[in-house]
Amino acid sequence: MGKKVSESEVRSEIIVLPEDTNMFGDLYGGRLVEWMDNIGSITAFKHSRKKVVTGSIDSLFFLSPIKLGYIVHLHSMVTYTTKSTMEIEIDVSSENVITGNKNVTTRAFFTYVALDESGHASEIPEIIPESDEEKKRLEDAKNRSEYRLQALSNLRKNLN
Repeated sequence: MGKKVSESEVRSEIIVLPEDTNMFGDLYGGRLVEWMDNIGSITAFKHSRKKVVTGSIDSLFFLSPIKLGYIVHLHSMVTYTTKSTMEIEIDVSSENVITGNKNVTTRAFFTYVALDESGHASEIPEIIPESDEEKKRLEDAKNRSEYRLQALSNLRKNLN
């Protein structure tokens, strides 16, 4: 049985505090990745209802800096599933609290693996795309999944 994208979609907002920034007042990239992994994990938990671990991060681009005091808007959704993995698209924008101006700042695709009680890959529901946009995301995600599998295979060969 499958699940709709909307059943596990998550939105969150976080304000950038001084401890989140470097000496120039910009949000640390690593802190943003931590927040993205957190919201992605929540989405993966909600979809699979199982323990999940991060398997990979794809196409992580920082398009513009996020400043101290800005609001960070995070949005995550399942775009693709295999037997035991989920690709989660995470979109990030930032908002200047004084002007209200918003910028798209980051997008990435995180892959999570669902695990059973003994730590082995565990079967999950497939994703059910409803809108044309969700169907397009699914097709694009299939291509990324094939690329990731090939890249993982190449990495394993090169490490041995």
